[in-house]
Amino acid sequence: MNSRRTMGRSFRSLVENDLDIMPLMNLFVALIPMLLISAVFLNVTVIDMDSPPEGVSDNQNAGPEKPLHLAVTIRNDFFVIEGNQLKKLVIDRREEDPNTALAAALGSVVASHPDNSEVMIISESDTRYNDIIAVMDITRAAGLPSVSLLGAN
Repeated sequence: MNSRRTMGRSFRSLVENDLDIMPLMNLFVALIPMLLISAVFLNVTVIDMDSPPEGVSDNQNAGPEKPLHLAVTIRNDFFVIEGNQLKKLVIDRREEDPNTALAAALGSVVASHPDNSEVMIISESDTRYNDIIAVMDITRAAGLPSVSLLGAN
C-alpha cells in the first residue's frame, strides 16, 4: 500500500514537472491573428423606408390611379414599351439609331409619369448580354433607376 502512494505521487510530480504549455501558446499566438485576418466581415446596410404621414388612412393613401408597371421588351427586331396607362409603343431595331429612339420614348414616359421610377426589362433567351446592358443604361439615363429583369421564353 505504501508503494502505491509513492507511485501516485511520483506520477503526479512527473506530470506536473513535464507539462510545458509554451508550444501551445505559440500556436495560439500564430493562429488567432491568421483567423482574424481571414475572417469575412459583413457590411450592414440600412434600407430607408418612409411610412405614411400620421392621420392618413390606407384608402386616402392609395389613389385612384393604378401603378404604371412600365416594361421594355427586347425582341430580335424591335423594342416594345408597355404599361398600364400607356399606349403600346414599338421601336424598330433595324433603324439607324434605335437606342436614341428608345431613350426619347422613355424620356417622354418619365415626363408624363414623374412619380414612376421602376421599369422591367423583358428579354428572350437568345438576347445578347450587351443589348440588355445597353437597355439598362438607357433606362437609367432616362430617369428610371429601379430596373428589374425578366427572361421570356
